[in-house]
Amino acid sequence: MSGAADRTRRPRPQKMYMVESEHKVQDQLEGTIRLPRGSLCVMQEGGARRSRKGHQLWVKVLDSGSLVKLDRQVLLEVPADLAGLMEPVSDLETRFQLFVKPQQLQRLAVLPLGAELCVKLDQLGELAEAVLCYRGTLASGSTAVYFGVQLKGWAVGQGNSNGSYKGHQLFHCPEACAVFVAANRLVLKSSSHASNMAREAGGNHGNSQSPILPRTTDSSPSPAPVLKDSSVGSWDGWFKEQKLNLVSSPQLPVSRVPPDQKPLNPRVLLNLPRNSSPPLASMPPAPPSPITTSQSRRPPRPPPPLSPSKTRLEVGGDHAEEAALEVQLEVGSMVEVNEPPLYGVIRWIGQVSGIPEHVAGLELDQEMAAATDGSYLGERHFRCPANKGLFVKLRNCRRDSRFPAPETPANQVERCNSMAFAEWVSERVEEHTPPLFGDEARERYSGRKKGIQGHLNSCYLDASLFSVFSCCSSVDWVLLCPSRLQDGPNHSRAQDLLRCDIVNPLRRYGYVCASKTMALRRLLEAESNDTGFTYQEKDPEEFLNNLFQLLRVEPLLKIRSGSLQTQECHLYQLFPPSAPPPVPPSPLGSASPRCALLRVSTVQTLLETSFLHAGLKFAEAPSCLPLLMPRFGKDYRMYDAIIPSLSLDITDLLDHTLRQCSICQSVAEWECNLCYKDTDITPGCLKQYCHTCNTQVHNHRKRTSHRPEQLSVPEGPWPGPVHGTRQRLALFAVTCIQTSHYVSFVKHGPLPTDWLFFDSMADREGGENGFNVPQVMACPEKVATVVSLQGLLE
Repeated sequence: MSGAADRTRRPRPQKMYMVESEHKVQDQLEGTIRLPRGSLCVMQEGGARRSRKGHQLWVKVLDSGSLVKLDRQVLLEVPADLAGLMEPVSDLETRFQLFVKPQQLQRLAVLPLGAELCVKLDQLGELAEAVLCYRGTLASGSTAVYFGVQLKGWAVGQGNSNGSYKGHQLFHCPEACAVFVAANRLVLKSSSHASNMAREAGGNHGNSQSPILPRTTDSSPSPAPVLKDSSVGSWDGWFKEQKLNLVSSPQLPVSRVPPDQKPLNPRVLLNLPRNSSPPLASMPPAPPSPITTSQSRRPPRPPPPLSPSKTRLEVGGDHAEEAALEVQLEVGSMVEVNEPPLYGVIRWIGQVSGIPEHVAGLELDQEMAAATDGSYLGERHFRCPANKGLFVKLRNCRRDSRFPAPETPANQVERCNSMAFAEWVSERVEEHTPPLFGDEARERYSGRKKGIQGHLNSCYLDASLFSVFSCCSSVDWVLLCPSRLQDGPNHSRAQDLLRCDIVNPLRRYGYVCASKTMALRRLLEAESNDTGFTYQEKDPEEFLNNLFQLLRVEPLLKIRSGSLQTQECHLYQLFPPSAPPPVPPSPLGSASPRCALLRVSTVQTLLETSFLHAGLKFAEAPSCLPLLMPRFGKDYRMYDAIIPSLSLDITDLLDHTLRQCSICQSVAEWECNLCYKDTDITPGCLKQYCHTCNTQVHNHRKRTSHRPEQLSVPEGPWPGPVHGTRQRLALFAVTCIQTSHYVSFVKHGPLPTDWLFFDSMADREGGENGFNVPQVMACPEKVATVVSLQGLLE
């Protein structure tokens, strides 16, 4: 089948026009439609009409979506290779000027990836240095061409992406260092211009070679190859009035010239601009192919090329690139090759004699006179009907453009750093911001889209951070302590991220987006080598332990065992005895009979019994006491309910401190663990006695088996009762879990009713690729019975 017949199979690209001057059209439904100068229009299929009024076209206005009929004389046809570049330009007058003077667009269309340029970050035109990393469409089916750049210099961190768009990674760069912009927001540098000249001069060597290998002579009567190599360009050997080549005919690619016959003089090349070589005037350079990009990592779903008629695949024997392409194109892939395209299916991939690169065997859709039956040089690689087998270099194959590229599932880990999250981004605050308290805290935090936005199983982290930092400053010292040389780079990054991107914005604006917490999760993942931190469910204690280790935080708790060995930790897990102790009488009245039947306890009781059971004491009073309640699952519960203690008395749990005698309030010198369960003496409290009371209590026949232990008492005269020596911690946050979801209760004021409830995933916008909406609401009810809780006390 001839190439002309094959061309009819390819859908004709829609012609695009630009309105030359402001025009008004009357529509029966919409009334007067105003079309400003610079409006882009796409001709509809079969929309050309000739009437008495002249040549008219039915077109769709891209800027408004209106379908109108316009006179051909008011429209200017836009070149196909520039139409996609103009479409994203929102300002119509700027678009028109780019059309009138297309030199910048033409240069941007062929600018190589990696070229340095400047980008306008805002409407004021402030320029920032950047590097071109991507050029193409951002969505499947779209024709608008955007430029993805990585910001440099002072603009680092001012972007809104890490190279991904709506979950699809188009290129890779650090967080908040990438932006996708239209062509009018780019400014070329002089170095970029030189690089562009170099690309025009020599960047396309080898692209004109035919991708089709010659057919085997024994499978067809004709021994001629399918296509021969054609010459490239029409340069006559002169550059800047210097004769650099003695040959005046069109030149072959440099890769095809033997080393001993290359005509360029090295001494003359020294006078050429850096990264430049003689230009090939007759053939413009090809835009980079979306399949064989020069980047080390390719996007999961490459966009279509800017201009199919000019696309050439540039691999040049790069084995790593070849291997990546082979993974992308495999046996069974529908591909096209050559221009006009030949369509077929890959039936075999491998190597053939005399070709160092990987070769693909295609079964064409239509017969071709010079094709084979699946044999090459007498060796059969696959079977297909006669005149349908074609062997081409794998790098010259591209996906069949008649069918859309396969959709890849959105990468949820990368998605929160994409442009899709742009409207959810929170600001960075450098200045230290103290925590809020009282009515100011309630007003700042309460509402929808408040708190910390949840994303991809992050509720354990969101609830923990909100509990620790929103209304309390007990752990603020970890944000401000100076770094040391032995701390490592991740320590400084994590501290800066936690302080300036999470804690300070939360306190100043009441909101932090998911991209900030995802960056912290990445650091935790890198530090702990646990990939689950970015997407798996975790426990708050696991998160806090790893965070404090990453920040090189000194342990919050120092606990001494009976052997006087001090152990350090960040959190304490309560391990009470298996038999729940009796609940002490409520300060508001006696416990109800129903409570006596239930397994109910308080945090105060659990802490005392846990220390008593294990023989532990605090070596020093903690400034912040994170406690983990006894665990229980679906089939087992140690307690039916745990009542949070709004105030926790730790005086009797401190080692080497003044303690009161449980009977006469003098300085205690003895402690008896077996007396704890004795309801005759101050039930529900730890028992310690002075020397006199200890003798009297243990002379009773019920307590003759007790073995009291002597306490360590600070030196000094301590006559009479000891008053005002109680040390208490106030409850400031409770983190709870139910059905694998963590939420927080945070105390924001001095009153018992000053509580806030926080849920990082209270609502959701959109489906699977939607967004979680955090919410904080006032919770004036006194925090009472909670099923499974984790308390943080200061």
